[in-house]
Amino acid sequence: MTFDERIYQYEFQMNDTDDEIVSYIQKNRANIMDFSIQKIAADLYIAPNSVMRLAKKLGYSGFSELKFSLQNEEKPGNEKQTLSSQLLGQLPMNIVKTLDTLDENILKKTVQKMYNARCCIFAGVGDSSYFCEIFGKNLRCLDVSVQYFTQIHDMFYAVRHGNAHDLLIVISARGINPRLLELSKEAHRLGMQVVSITHCYPNPLQQSSDINLYFWGEDREIQGYNVTDRSGLMVLIRLLSEEFWNRYMGREKE
Repeated sequence: MTFDERIYQYEFQMNDTDDEIVSYIQKNRANIMDFSIQKIAADLYIAPNSVMRLAKKLGYSGFSELKFSLQNEEKPGNEKQTLSSQLLGQLPMNIVKTLDTLDENILKKTVQKMYNARCCIFAGVGDSSYFCEIFGKNLRCLDVSVQYFTQIHDMFYAVRHGNAHDLLIVISARGINPRLLELSKEAHRLGMQVVSITHCYPNPLQQSSDINLYFWGEDREIQGYNVTDRSGLMVLIRLLSEEFWNRYMGREKE
């Protein structure tokens, strides 16, 4: 079923915001693969979730599948893209939603900040500390100066002995940890820029950071134990690492 056929089938379930998004997509369908949910939301002055809800309403697994399907309509017979579209439907929903919310321009901007930084300081507590270590090691393999710790007082020490040429990267699923918020403010006091990596909803850490990156992973507990899915976070870290490696190795070739 094509995009236009889906619109016709579900038109009675669509509201004014949906109609506005549809018109925007139809106008830009030739370049839709270059568009993110954030860009569409910003251009239309709507919430990013509105775009995701429309995709679901039209029967897609997410905005990524919508984009792939539109591209297939423009280029029929492209088997690789058709396969990609099919695979998206098999991925865990948190990964699909993470890809939906990813803004490639912000990803590249973040990597540029990391590339230019004298040192990248990673901060996260609890389960997030493991991802700080993974991310840090992904940069350290290129002899990039990085710091990551398991204790919060060590993170404060690193920031307080840093300067405006360093970059603080804070990973926090909910973005509400008071010590990490304090750390972010301390970094700003020293002129250091802050990158936040959080779940995709408004949070205090996002509001106190210079660059915001999002993954999808709602809080979940089973018998009081935190089992929140971090697969979207792992995908985001891998994409950032790949972009950084390509940027760094490109410099080596120049």
